[in-house]
Amino acid sequence: MTIKSELASWLEQTERIIGWAISNVPSDRLLESPPHGRHPQADKGFKTYFGEWPALRQLYHLVFYEETYAIPTMRCWIGGPHPTVDLIFPQSELEEAEWKVQVAGANAIEPLLERLHNLRTVQLEILQAIQEEDWQAEKVQTGLGPVSAEFVVAKTIQHSLEHANELMKNALYWERALDWLDRQQE
Repeated sequence: MTIKSELASWLEQTERIIGWAISNVPSDRLLESPPHGRHPQADKGFKTYFGEWPALRQLYHLVFYEETYAIPTMRCWIGGPHPTVDLIFPQSELEEAEWKVQVAGANAIEPLLERLHNLRTVQLEILQAIQEEDWQAEKVQTGLGPVSAEFVVAKTIQHSLEHANELMKNALYWERALDWLDRQQE
């Protein structure tokens, strides 16, 4: 198995992890920011462990990143234009504005999961179209220097795992952690 096919497999696997994790967040919590860091008994670890974004915001962020940065960047290796956005240092103001307009207030994970699935399908198609001899070619300039297609795909997986981790913590530990913090007050 080549690293290219391994990374393709990981793109599919991280999509499934994200889907499982967010599907296990109760619907009444999808738009709730984790309160753990504001709990009177929270130490520095609790203040950062759950992050600040609600679960649905995490999912939206992944979709936005892949639509706006990952796919346009990947297309460079199959003859697409050089991306005008920086894969490493994204424009968070644009994302935040779109989040507020398009998604805020809606508890619908299915449309976002479908978008993520469609984006992953496109990425897998692009990945297969990238020639082996171009895989390591550093064709895209980022704020951290030139990057290869392999880097772009690996960075998308790393980014997915980072946010999947936040979603998993939300699904698995939210109530347990709040209960533990409450017991510390007694």
